Amino acid sequence: MGVARECHRQGIGRSLFEEAKEKAGQMGYSFIQVKTVQMGRYDIYDDTNRFYLSLGFRELEVFPTLWDEGNPCQVYIMAIEK
Repeated sequence: MGVARECHRQGIGRSLFEEAKEKAGQMGYSFIQVKTVQMGRYDIYDDTNRFYLSLGFRELEVFPTLWDEGNPCQVYIMAIEK
């Protein structure tokens, strides 16, 4: 899921995430995982990383070559409280 750049910083992404998290919990999931390009590579992805961190995600692992060497994959995870 994503939000058009011109619509960033309006609470849309946070609202979408909260709905998805609630639904995942209702469906019995214990964790949510997201992937993006590792912090420090591109400004646009640094914004995405900061957004995930602001939601409460924690860094889990980086896969340096999952996509390719220029785009290391950062994996974040969050436990769903029940």
